[in-house]
Amino acid sequence: MNLVLDVAARVWPFFLLIAVGVALTRFRLLDARMAQGLSAYVYWVGFPALLVHSLSRLGRPGPELWSGLLAYAGVGLLVMGGVLVSGRWLGWTRDERAGAAMAAGVGNSAFLALPVTAAVLGAETARLVAGAVAADFVVLAAAGVGLLGWAAGRSVWRSTAQAFQNPVVAAALLGLLLALLDLALPQPLDRAIGMAAASGSPVGLVALGAALGLRQVDDAPAPANAPLMLAAIAKLAVFPLLVWWAIGLTPAPADFRAGATLVAAAPTAVNVFIQTRAYGVWPRGAARTVALTTALSIISLALVAILLTAGVS
Repeated sequence: MNLVLDVAARVWPFFLLIAVGVALTRFRLLDARMAQGLSAYVYWVGFPALLVHSLSRLGRPGPELWSGLLAYAGVGLLVMGGVLVSGRWLGWTRDERAGAAMAAGVGNSAFLALPVTAAVLGAETARLVAGAVAADFVVLAAAGVGLLGWAAGRSVWRSTAQAFQNPVVAAALLGLLLALLDLALPQPLDRAIGMAAASGSPVGLVALGAALGLRQVDDAPAPANAPLMLAAIAKLAVFPLLVWWAIGLTPAPADFRAGATLVAAAPTAVNVFIQTRAYGVWPRGAARTVALTTALSIISLALVAILLTAGVS
């Protein structure tokens, strides 16, 4: 029960900030243009600063840890591909397929999953699985952004190449490069980036709430339920189960396997909503998927944490 309450206590602040965004639109203090401005800030400043600030502190993984990270990223790509193919069979639009695939793969690993991992499995395990954040935002986010570009009418190869020009993906690459080279930013610059990083997730959640509160998002129609539900099931259940199995086939440490499974069970990242809104591809569906998976994660994260704790002990 204490574990469930701890997970709930970490998730509820996300809902409070989402509620702020909804309330601001309901009281007409925030309109569509202002909400777009919040999203633009997070897209260009908040999330890039967060990723540079956090990933630059990862350190260099050893060979065994690299194998686990590759397995994690490979599973994420497999899950995204599975949703994409399933959507084709089910007759979804390109927007639905691309948006749902990204929502199924990119999780809230930095702000939610790592603190929960530290609380449940210990600070050392959280340090080991911090590389999964890099996998989320370098590999999976790049693939997701490439899909959004494809859905927007560009070629697959061009979309994938341009994904690495995306400010969020580029920032993740920069942070990872600083970590691998063991380089530190100058103190004044690092402090400035840290201040901007602290604002990324809160502002993004308020922007998400605003999108949910507004009747229309960029004149998009109300999203169908099937892509939302499949993305939620893939993110909260299929992804962690496959990560547990795949990393078990590698020489990665057992603690990393447990921690990476918990990170894989994180709800869809608010960054997915920010990206889909920036590309004009399935933004309302992404907003609802983030809200749905975050709500369900109160139960699912606690359940996964309990199972992992029992397995580790």
